[in-house]
Amino acid sequence: MKRVFFLVLLFPLYLFPLTNHPNSLVISTIQNTSVNYPIRFVLLGDSRNSDSLPPGVAGDGDSVLSTLRNTINSLNPSPDFVIHSGDFCLRGHRYEYYKYEAMIDSCNVPWLTVRGNHELYADEGPFLYDSIFGDSDFVFDYGNARFIFMSDCQQYHTSSNNYIDYLFEIEQIDWLDSLLYDAESNGLRSFVFAHVPPYIPGHNTTYCLGDSNYYPQPNYTESHTELFTNTLSNHGVLLAGFGHQHFYDRYTYNGVHYIVSGGGGGPLVTPLQQAPYGGAFFHFVLFELYQDGTLKGYVYKKGSSVPDTVYDFTYSSGIDNKQRIGRNKIKIETIGKKFLIRSPSVMQNLKIMSVDGRIVVKENPGSYFYKGFFQNRGVYFYDIKTKYSIYRGKFIIIE
Repeated sequence: MKRVFFLVLLFPLYLFPLTNHPNSLVISTIQNTSVNYPIRFVLLGDSRNSDSLPPGVAGDGDSVLSTLRNTINSLNPSPDFVIHSGDFCLRGHRYEYYKYEAMIDSCNVPWLTVRGNHELYADEGPFLYDSIFGDSDFVFDYGNARFIFMSDCQQYHTSSNNYIDYLFEIEQIDWLDSLLYDAESNGLRSFVFAHVPPYIPGHNTTYCLGDSNYYPQPNYTESHTELFTNTLSNHGVLLAGFGHQHFYDRYTYNGVHYIVSGGGGGPLVTPLQQAPYGGAFFHFVLFELYQDGTLKGYVYKKGSSVPDTVYDFTYSSGIDNKQRIGRNKIKIETIGKKFLIRSPSVMQNLKIMSVDGRIVVKENPGSYFYKGFFQNRGVYFYDIKTKYSIYRGKFIIIE
């Protein structure tokens, strides 16, 4: 009788690193971990393989991202997960996807990946994202929060090149609206993430959804950017996070806190604001969500193992105490090219912007009324501050 021997080889678990794709697998890993408050998560974006090279060619691609990843690995306590808000590729080629895979699989923290525009320039880009990471719109609940991820970049293929359409489809907004309504009904705080930030009147008006140079045209209406921001405000979303713009920016608009974290390695550009609300530097943002809904944020710059305390912030509720948004009681009458603004309280500051973000009126009325005249017809946005409230909205000059 033959004797059969089985050789059992025991390998330590560290030889098999965490697999951070597809996103559905990462979500399972997160949800299978018990919730301990505060929930800690990281946001970064736009590493873009900015110095990546084809296989076999010497180079140190993703040097910034690797430095940030190493800092994330060293955080104690460890974050519950990381969110890359997109543009992890430069052109969307296969080797760039594989290079990014290797980078995130060497992180010991669960890592979620949003699709950006640079993932879509190569013909194979959309297929590669779907096959490696899964659906570009996804959602999960963890603890007292709902995390929603959406793609606002679509490949527009032509025979000669690939272009990008920047928009949310109406079906996506409907999906978002239903998820946010359900989250409210179940007492969950909502977080929404995408790659390209929305148009914010008077603040963020270029290289965003609604940029007059983006397609489909006219992008402000075709991208549904206003419908998107209104949906976030209507449901009391706590935080909306983005990349695309290669800087750090923090702003509150209609009760929603917006964060842009695009300092993952792509070339830096002039920021919208300076410290403590913005800046141009390589970084990631660490968030802590407490059980009572308090949200704290810390900005870690490249090469530092501790946050830059200048940028620390705390949101004790869904609305920043410095920017409380009033229920809109502003009344505007238009007759031809003339307009009259009526406010329920004395207007201390009035700012009116055109669709392209230009400030066309900046006054301190000190009155309940303001009369004006515009030579050009179009959509105009207003920002009115009274002693206790901020009112924001729009009106149209049609003649």
